[in-house]
Amino acid sequence: MHLHTYRDESRSWHLDLIGGRGRPWSIDLVVVIASGIMLIGLACAFAALLIR
Repeated sequence: MHLHTYRDESRSWHLDLIGGRGRPWSIDLVVVIASGIMLIGLACAFAALLIR
């Protein structure tokens, strides 16, 4: 596994985790981190509704 960073045509940064031997795969870590933050926010909002 290794990290690959690059900028696309719109000058946005991408950080990919690339691995696999026979069948290579990649995960865009920026999307994973953003999704995790949104999921945590949703869980906190749901907990606030239940507590209230």
